[in-house]
Amino acid sequence: MKKYLLLADAQSPHTLKWIKALTPYFDLYIISLNGISKALGETLPPSHCFVLNEHVKQHGGNYGLIVKLFKVRQIIHELQPEFINAHYLTSYGLLATLSHSSAPKAKLIHSAWGSDILVKPFQNRLFYYLTKYILQKADFVTSDAYTMSDIILNIAPSAEVSTFSFGLDSIKECTVQKEDLIFSNRTLNKNSNISQILKWFALQDKKHQLVIANDGDQKEVLQQQAQELGISERTTFVGFISAEEQEKFYQRSRYYLSIPTSDATSVSLLEAMQYGMIPIVSNIPANREWILNGINGLFFNEEIELSVMKVHKDFKEINHSILQERAIFPENIKKFVTKVNP
Repeated sequence: MKKYLLLADAQSPHTLKWIKALTPYFDLYIISLNGISKALGETLPPSHCFVLNEHVKQHGGNYGLIVKLFKVRQIIHELQPEFINAHYLTSYGLLATLSHSSAPKAKLIHSAWGSDILVKPFQNRLFYYLTKYILQKADFVTSDAYTMSDIILNIAPSAEVSTFSFGLDSIKECTVQKEDLIFSNRTLNKNSNISQILKWFALQDKKHQLVIANDGDQKEVLQQQAQELGISERTTFVGFISAEEQEKFYQRSRYYLSIPTSDATSVSLLEAMQYGMIPIVSNIPANREWILNGINGLFFNEEIELSVMKVHKDFKEINHSILQERAIFPENIKKFVTKVNP
């Protein structure tokens, strides 16, 4: 089997999803700057995992990456993979691009994750031209939303882009009775607008409960806000939870709430759709690729009242049909592999 090297955060569940989906087709290796998760460590042998211990921050300031360049080049030179696939452009993508000459015959693939295309290039001219340089050097670029692909092609018109969602392994059914529960699991940062969710929730019928999962730099501020709004008894902050714990909330919850200012296709949205939840999401381009307002979900606004809101009576079947058509990750990867390794 051909050697396929990923440069990616080996602690991310998204990376693990890619590893599992690519396993049938390639001999996989990974270089990670943020350590290796237990699950990924059980999927790949230790000899195929390289950890460089340089914590990558998505908001920038990753100047330590350049110090790791020599080591990355050395690993690639010794490994001589047929494919190099970097995930997140302005960190791993930069390292992969600058190291490509160590295995010049390898196909260079860059996978955009969201803010590296939607936000980073537009912070300043340096990041814009850095992103442009990285995209232009790639043989292939993957994107999980058409709105992201459009931006990629605006920045680098010659890029060969494949658009497919990170998606689901398969379609699962809801097996328990739904409760008057609202579930939100986005990172507790400014982009996720959790503060706006709390203000809105304070106006809803008191029979509803709100569960906020995940963590972030605004957690303490948000917990204080919930107290000030008088909703702390109906609002539970459960922190970062496992996939198994998250699935239990998907099963029980009637509503899924996600209103980021900027986002690509959200895997958690797809997961909520499969478990029969009513998605209430921000009206941004990536969400419009999946949600028709009032049909299979709702676009959030502060006037929505859960006690009177409606969607199509067959919204669950509609969502399953959409997911089956274009959100099954192993099927998406099969098409991707055919393209990069004909």
